[in-house]
Amino acid sequence: MRVPLRTAGAALAAGVAADAVNTAMLWGFDALGVPTAHGGLLRLLKGSADAALATARVGALPTPTSAFQIGFHAAVGLAMALGYAAAEPHLPGPPWSKALATALAVWLVNAALVLPATGEGLAGSHHLGGLGIAAFALAHTAFFLVLAEAYARLRPIHHSRKAIGPCRAQTAR
Repeated sequence: MRVPLRTAGAALAAGVAADAVNTAMLWGFDALGVPTAHGGLLRLLKGSADAALATARVGALPTPTSAFQIGFHAAVGLAMALGYAAAEPHLPGPPWSKALATALAVWLVNAALVLPATGEGLAGSHHLGGLGIAAFALAHTAFFLVLAEAYARLRPIHHSRKAIGPCRAQTAR
């Protein structure tokens, strides 16, 4: 699936809004002392790259700085926004329903594949308690709810001529 250029801008703008809400929630949970599973994908990618570099006897990548981690988080959010825009026309229901279905699918991939691959267990259970898992799921779901609603409001609306009939200019001839 690809994202038409005419909708990519709407997807990216919606992604910025969704990422801002997600980041604020994660920082809020951090401030309250509730650990969440941030950075799992970056740890997985760095670990895979370090393993490949060790095999090649090259060394390892440096530990990512906080600025890099924030940039990576934003880039992943924008990539997910573009992925959502590509999948959205094929999802049934209103934006909130599409958001919940997408959030569940992405969360399951993270919980069942990414976090276990980094040694954190199913849904990060080796390091997170139930509150941390729930907080992460809430911030993750909020990302997709904001994304879906903002995208629905920002994307260009395209109707086929067949669906709406001929335009008035054509019928006036």
